Formats: sequence, C-alpha cells, structure tokens
Amino acid sequence: MAYAVPDDLKLLCAERELVQMVKDGAGQGWDHAHVQAALAEAIDHADGEIDAYVGVRMDVPLDPVPRLIANISAKIAVYNLMRRRASVPDHWQSEYRRCLEILKSIAQGKLALGAAESGAALAAPTAQKAVVVTADRMFPRERMEKF
Repeated sequence: MAYAVPDDLKLLCAERELVQMVKDGAGQGWDHAHVQAALAEAIDHADGEIDAYVGVRMDVPLDPVPRLIANISAKIAVYNLMRRRASVPDHWQSEYRRCLEILKSIAQGKLALGAAESGAALAAPTAQKAVVVTADRMFPRERMEKF
C-alpha cells in the first residue's frame, strides 16, 4: 500500500508541471498510463526511503498511514520527479532535507507518529527496563547481624 497517491502530488505541484516532468513523448496527459506509472514509481521510491527510516522504530509498511507520512511521501516523490531534470529548485532541495530531518527524528525516537493513531506496532519495547545482575552475597544477612 502506497503512503501517497498521484493526486496528493497535485496538492504540491501543478498537474501540468508533474506531467512535464514525467513526459518522455508527445500527447501524454495526466491520465496517460506512462504518466501514472512514473508517478507511482516516484511514490514507491519515496515510500522505500520512508520505510528505511521509520522501520528502525516501527513495523512497516504503516497501515493506516499517518498524515505526516503521507505528506512526506508526496514531497519526496515530487523531489524524485524533479531530480529527472537538469537541476532541482532550491526550495525543493530544502524541503527534501526537511523531510529527511523529520524522518531521522522519528528513527531516533525524538518525534512520535503515535502507535495508536497509526495502528502500527512498535518494533522495540516501549518501556525501558534496567536489569541488575550481581554475584551472590559474600556475607549473608544472618552473619552481618552479629556485628
């Protein structure tokens, strides 16, 4: 299950521009199979990148998909499409770096998606426990009471 859909990308970038980024031939519009396949591939690559970070803390793929992850997926997918060009605009490079910082924060446990909200099970235990292992007592309690 993809974290974003092609229509999510249209919220970030004009449809005409998205079609232009994936268009390898004339006469292809938004609904053309080649355009939809290229958009799905960009989303798939974005989702793989997200899973690499989020998978450190949670079971992936996430289902249901938290809104933050859907948004990051769409942004990274647009960035991936823009990389097909000669250069990526500065604001999209900044947005991509921002998305990676958010994903790193999730992986480090500094930012939570909310297991209840996402329905995902945590990969690591939620509570940390300290286990103390010691050697047997040299002087039993009964012997120490004599002093």
